Amino acid sequence: MSDDNDWQAFLQFDFNHAYFNPNAGMNSGEDTDNDMSGSDDDSEAEFDLVNPIVGEMFAFMQRHYDKQPMRTSILSGSGYMDEVNDGNPAQCHEMFHMTLPLFLHLMDDLKQHGYLREGKGDVNVQQAVAMFLYIIGHNTSMRCVADRFPHSTETVCRQFRKVLQAVHSYGKHLIKPDPTTVGLPVHLQVNKYYPWFECPASFKPNDGVQEPKEHYNHKCHVSCDHDMRFTYVHSGWEGSANDSRVLEEVIGDPKHGFPWPPTGSYYLVDSGYPIGTSFLPPHKSTRYHAQEFRAINRRPASKKELYNYRHSSLRMVIEQSFGVLKAHFPILNLMPNFKPLRQRYVIVACCALHNFIRINNRNDTMFNSWQNVDMERKTTEGRSSTSSSAPESSTTRRHLVEMSDEAKRVMSQFRDQMTDTMWADYMARGH
Repeated sequence: MSDDNDWQAFLQFDFNHAYFNPNAGMNSGEDTDNDMSGSDDDSEAEFDLVNPIVGEMFAFMQRHYDKQPMRTSILSGSGYMDEVNDGNPAQCHEMFHMTLPLFLHLMDDLKQHGYLREGKGDVNVQQAVAMFLYIIGHNTSMRCVADRFPHSTETVCRQFRKVLQAVHSYGKHLIKPDPTTVGLPVHLQVNKYYPWFECPASFKPNDGVQEPKEHYNHKCHVSCDHDMRFTYVHSGWEGSANDSRVLEEVIGDPKHGFPWPPTGSYYLVDSGYPIGTSFLPPHKSTRYHAQEFRAINRRPASKKELYNYRHSSLRMVIEQSFGVLKAHFPILNLMPNFKPLRQRYVIVACCALHNFIRINNRNDTMFNSWQNVDMERKTTEGRSSTSSSAPESSTTRRHLVEMSDEAKRVMSQFRDQMTDTMWADYMARGH
């Protein structure tokens, strides 16, 4: 059947004539009058039996032996990448949200760390990374990418998974606290925050990563430093999960590698988290968000409002970081129908690339635009700690000690004392 002549003969064969021609296969001299009725009945029964099989054979031959070529663009995937490499520098940034030197740097890093390597197929590492960035940077379908490069959808999906795994693994080099950072950075050591807050980082839940068909939300818990870099990412919980419960799981199980802040420092957290030695939330039942104060153009009217206002404005950097993250990678705004594990990998990979861009391109337009957005000052985040490499027993002990009732009472007293001294200074200065 694979031979062209056999295939053409098969297509031209008249099955109706073969089954219903009463004279087919008979001698002209035979007397068929007595057998005519029975022959017709047998032929019809045989046709009803064979016709579905022949139809399936015909469909199979069309699918596998007479296929219409697809993705026949003159511009191949390698040709498209040649245009990106040699063309207008803005093209690379528009397509992959990276400058060309940064794109090449990422590709080289993934190869040098052994996460990607050149193969023998038609898709090299540059094309694979480009397709991955195109998908997460535009939240486009695999079919659109297959048409652009062009390759089969199976090839695009396979390369996407391979690069996703590579970037996820590379994230361990990027998503971590800076061990040299202690307390507030110099540019935030002003009367508004210093010496009140000794917090190198902020911690925040985010449940904005949604999968469209099943409306399944991922709750991500992240920390972020004052430089808008993520220092810890934990995803996988459903969006309806309680923040306190997730925090208990994150800090209580050593396998999550939670980076405890140095002694004397703490994370700024929102009101959904419990207070503890390493976690400082705002006062509840009191105006909190900085936007609320600006909306009514009023000054804080009480010591708790003043504390909450400064707490909120200092944490704003984490909101800015999420803004940059989702602007760079729209796939996080509406996650494709991936498996849950792959969705979690996408979240971590996007955070890793976010840090990669921040570290290697201080002039990134997206970061600069969100830094200047009307959100007051930046938030503090991502405290560093050596606890991620500490023995499991010491990590567990710290969790039990710092989240005990006594620790919560002591931290509440510390917050109240900070609130009082901050208010006294504010009243004395008049601002």
